[in-house]
Amino acid sequence: MDGKRSAAAGLFGLYLIFSPQAPLHAAEPPAAATSVPALPPPPASVLRKPQDSDSAEQILQAAREKSAWLDALSQAIKQQEAARKATQLAAQQEEQRKLLDPAQTRVVLSGSEQQVREALTFQGRAFVKQGRVHDAVAAYGDYISGSRRTPSGVWMSSVFYAGIRAGLFASVPEDAQARRWEWLEEQTLRWAREEPDSPLPRLMHAEVLYAHAWEIRGTRYVKDTPQHVWKPFHAMLSRTLKYLDEERAIAARAPEYYSLSLRAMRGSEDGGDPLARFDQGQRAFPGYYQMYFEMLETLLPKWGGSVEHMDAFAEAAVDATRKTEGESMYARIYWVAAQGPYRFNLFDATSVRWGRMKQGFEDVMKRYPDQWNLQNYARFACDAQDRDKLAELLAKVQMPPMMEAWSNPQLFEKCSQMAGRVSL
Repeated sequence: MDGKRSAAAGLFGLYLIFSPQAPLHAAEPPAAATSVPALPPPPASVLRKPQDSDSAEQILQAAREKSAWLDALSQAIKQQEAARKATQLAAQQEEQRKLLDPAQTRVVLSGSEQQVREALTFQGRAFVKQGRVHDAVAAYGDYISGSRRTPSGVWMSSVFYAGIRAGLFASVPEDAQARRWEWLEEQTLRWAREEPDSPLPRLMHAEVLYAHAWEIRGTRYVKDTPQHVWKPFHAMLSRTLKYLDEERAIAARAPEYYSLSLRAMRGSEDGGDPLARFDQGQRAFPGYYQMYFEMLETLLPKWGGSVEHMDAFAEAAVDATRKTEGESMYARIYWVAAQGPYRFNLFDATSVRWGRMKQGFEDVMKRYPDQWNLQNYARFACDAQDRDKLAELLAKVQMPPMMEAWSNPQLFEKCSQMAGRVSL
């Protein structure tokens, strides 16, 4: 029996890896999608535990059957991969068709957190794809003026903005790739001329300058970065900040002006005081999450900060937002920290206190009782080994679990077992 369980577990692993998995909130697949062939089941001889009494012929026959099955399995896996690629291509073609369809920009901003974020991002990308800059400007202004939030509490303007940015960088035509940075600058400056009173085109122009700076710099560690890149990198960051300063009268009408400024200040030689810029932003747009998250990034040790600075900032953020957010900003700030350098060691490598973070999550759930918040709360309860709270939260999880919150099925299973619940 032990041999059978071991072989079956290995086969189950193959099926988990190679069997088709639908996205959690997948739309109806395109008509051209290719069916995925099933994996051939193993013969009984593969699952059977060898016995001392087996004859030489039995052993040879089992080996032949295993070899034939592995060949069939390999062929089926290749067919699955070909089918996946065909399905992926069909999905990409369908997405491109939708991006060009004006009707698709009339999105419904209801449903789960993921559905709303996908809709906002798609809307931004589609406006760029269709060249509807005026409509993008109007939608962005609406999301800002209404302080509209997603089901989890995230500001819709920040998600839509990310969609516009993604659409912009994906819009460079093939014949302009060799000069893509010049093309992107020209495009965003043209948008700014067409929309002289809107912050969005100006922020997109600054995004182009900022992205260009980091392409020059690369993602290598400082010690591994060639000396010759530092001067043009710093020059491009200075150009970004100079442009933002010149366009401040209009660009600062949007909260992303302050978030982008904080990003550009990191790594610059003459960027000014990030805390002063953060304070200005919070006075203009109180409680705008993305500004807090960018300020947290600035306070990380890799940028010259410390875990003590991070914790002091988390406490100050709660004090500044308590009237509207309760204690939730403490949880949100350390939640973001766990998405970066403290992904696997938040409770060991920072000054976070679980009792404080738990109260923050309770206030998050009071205001935004969304499954996205609940399942992330449960994951942190698991990390903190708070079995009672974990069991309470897992009882409210809607199945299947959101893998975006849990990272992988194995973590959800581990946490379920910790809480004494039946696993997947």
